[in-house]
Amino acid sequence: MELIARNYEETVEEILIGIDKESFEIKHEQNEIDELTFTINLNGRNKISYDLVQYENYILWNGQIYIIKQMTEAASGMSLTKDVTAMHISIELKDGYQYDELTGKRSVSQLLTHVFKAGDLGFSWEVIDKDNQFVTVEQENFGSDNYKKLIDEILDDYDAIMIADNKHLYFYPRGDYGNVVEDQIRYKYNTDDVSFDIDTLELKTQIKGFGKKDEDNDDKYYFDPITYTSPKAETWGIRIQDPVQDERYTVPGNMEKRLKKDLQDVPEISGTVTLKFQSDLHIYDYVPFIYEPLNINEYIQIVGLTEYPMQPSKPPNVTLSNTKKTMTSILASLVRKGVL
Repeated sequence: MELIARNYEETVEEILIGIDKESFEIKHEQNEIDELTFTINLNGRNKISYDLVQYENYILWNGQIYIIKQMTEAASGMSLTKDVTAMHISIELKDGYQYDELTGKRSVSQLLTHVFKAGDLGFSWEVIDKDNQFVTVEQENFGSDNYKKLIDEILDDYDAIMIADNKHLYFYPRGDYGNVVEDQIRYKYNTDDVSFDIDTLELKTQIKGFGKKDEDNDDKYYFDPITYTSPKAETWGIRIQDPVQDERYTVPGNMEKRLKKDLQDVPEISGTVTLKFQSDLHIYDYVPFIYEPLNINEYIQIVGLTEYPMQPSKPPNVTLSNTKKTMTSILASLVRKGVL
């Protein structure tokens, strides 16, 4: 697979040679980072492509377009190098701004329509929700910000993920995207560098949900409050989580799905591993995580992935989490607790 540089005007492109293969990394973090980094050395055969490595020019890799946003040039005698960070073209969402605001109950699609009505910047989008998990959410003064921040707000409010195929954006409910893979990650057995934070501070086994109230009678609900008790209560006993109180729900079956999704009935697990094996893992895949001391054998989602495509023998570095935190808060928590 070739790394290609293209000028900003999109009139010239060249295959990049002189890449330090050990420097080439691709990093993905849930809903936050999609970037590649590399070092290129000037030699007698690559002056044209070397000169194309400039701010705001494009890097093409594996069918995706990246934009050079950070670069450090260095000279040592006759040796010239550039250390490059190129971000996925979806970073251009930061360049659009929606001044108008709206208030009221809105769906994901309605909010995206509002975001891009000011000008789409070449982006297109679609919402993929096979099981109708997305519901309308009450919004207040949604707007008056750049497209990226508004989309981040949507992802947070609707517990969604965004997958960008260049400038075409896909929006999924968080649990609906990612393959279930069978390559086990067995703590301290098939991993090298391992840093995990496992705690039971928020371990709960029961939760109650309250839906919409009758508009004519504040003491009456559309359906009786629902209590869900996890099978894990047989092991850990009854531990009650804060209730869900959400007037978007008028159907008991939908509330029950929400309760099962929200209940933290396994220990919270976040951490990073460097695998000993090569595997075709992707961001948002679910892998079996085994930790014998707490009898944990759970599928946990990949929320961060650093790959080394030019070093076929070097396995990826993986960040896993079963919490509902953002990637930023996961990493901050790991750093705070001395895990990273």
